[in-house]
Amino acid sequence: MKKFLKYSLWSAGVAGAIAIAGIIYITATFNPNDYKTQIIKLVKDKQQRNLKLNGDIKLVFFPSIGANIGKVSLSEFQSDEEFIYIDSARVSLALLPLLSRRVVVDEVSISGLKAALVKFKNGKLNIDDLLSKNETNQEKTPLEFDIATVHVEDSELTYLDETTATQYVLKGFNLNTARIANGVPGKIDFAAVIQSNKPKLNIAAQMKATLTFDLKKQQFQMEGLALQAKGAALDISNLAVLAIGNINANFDTQEFSARKLAVTATGAQGKNNFDAKLDAPELNLVQNNFTGDKLTLNAKLDSAFGNIVANLALFDLTGNPQSFKSSALTLELDMKQPEHAFKIKLDSPVTGNIEQQQLNLSNLTLAVNVTGDQLPNKSINSEMKGNVQIDGSRQSVQANLAGGLLQSQIKAKLAVNGFQDTAIRFDIDVDQFDADLYLPKNAASVAIKPSPTEQPLELADLKNLNLEGGLRIGVLKIANAKLSQVRLDVKAHNGLLTISPLSTNLYQGSMKGSQKINAQTTPRIAINQNLTP
Repeated sequence: MKKFLKYSLWSAGVAGAIAIAGIIYITATFNPNDYKTQIIKLVKDKQQRNLKLNGDIKLVFFPSIGANIGKVSLSEFQSDEEFIYIDSARVSLALLPLLSRRVVVDEVSISGLKAALVKFKNGKLNIDDLLSKNETNQEKTPLEFDIATVHVEDSELTYLDETTATQYVLKGFNLNTARIANGVPGKIDFAAVIQSNKPKLNIAAQMKATLTFDLKKQQFQMEGLALQAKGAALDISNLAVLAIGNINANFDTQEFSARKLAVTATGAQGKNNFDAKLDAPELNLVQNNFTGDKLTLNAKLDSAFGNIVANLALFDLTGNPQSFKSSALTLELDMKQPEHAFKIKLDSPVTGNIEQQQLNLSNLTLAVNVTGDQLPNKSINSEMKGNVQIDGSRQSVQANLAGGLLQSQIKAKLAVNGFQDTAIRFDIDVDQFDADLYLPKNAASVAIKPSPTEQPLELADLKNLNLEGGLRIGVLKIANAKLSQVRLDVKAHNGLLTISPLSTNLYQGSMKGSQKINAQTTPRIAINQNLTP
């Protein structure tokens, strides 16, 4: 046993001495720069691309084996146009793992990388000739690698889609990582300026996270994700976004999840400033089905129209890419204007179809509170219940509501068709309404007369109005007069406004009539009234 150990150690020492002697000999006699011409010719013959090696190639054997390369460029296929350029690069392998036939990359360092990926109008890519064309039916062995660290600095990546004339550019691309290996958590730090023409983007982004992956199981995990972005997007300026959370993905089973996800965003759109925060404690996506315990969105908007604060929450969210539902949607909206303040609260279960752009609020409760010095008792309250359906594909909104508004009980049906050339249909029933509460104080006891400063009706506004509906009021009080069984049917189409029939019971009599206003020509008003004692 002692002799075996002695000979083994002696053999190992001899082998080590031979290896060291070989490395010294190669270092002293081998110059990879002598083979530049052959390498360039090989690339030209095999890939039909022009390779330029303007920098020196240096081999390093201690403390790790590797190579330093400077100023390398490769042209496009059968062209002199530059495809990729590298100012300098270094790749090194750890020595000891090589003795056990394991490849461990000690370091990958790249500086001044510039590359452009192009999708041509025919659908092909400018790298198709570089991709492997030999495909077999054999199961591919997952790639195994172990990289101690990766450094990419001062690089630029471009993607151009000629089919849509869209271009994305990553400028100032920097990437630093700790160890990257199967099942080993490693920190990554990424930064770049993202620019695009469609949509218009100019954003400086930075991301930090701890990445763990298993290539055999196709599992990826990002813990402590922190993504920051600042710049401009579309017509939004001074944009600042922060996203934090934990993300898990299993591409083999198509399972994805997010934990403690929070996204905040601030910015300006013209003179409007906004501040928003999205919280998703738990989101899960299994194949095409997603679930979420609770989703909340808090937003603030400062604009010329007013200051708005909105809080939206969705509970028990489930669905798929086609449709979704939530057991409860709640929306609280506060809006302040110089003369009025609004508080709106909405509750309802909700279902929707994303593909058909449909939204259904099946059991809606809508509460509204308006305050202002010019309002009766300086406050108006309302609570309505019913349902609302929105169909974006058909450009229609249907609403059926009933409840209290002001001092009245109301039943209302509303239909809106067409979001550009809008057609409105309505049917409203009101039990009683006291208009004197909302008229100037000196108008309740005298006949209503136009104010000298009152602006005339702009009949041009009627030209594009498509309106049809009926209004019924059980008891109407106006200018100290009581009217009962008031009925008003309105039609507006092609610039012609028709109010017919206009009927009511007044002082134990009745009044019927009609009124027409034609906005296409000189306004024509025709009134027919019959008072029957």
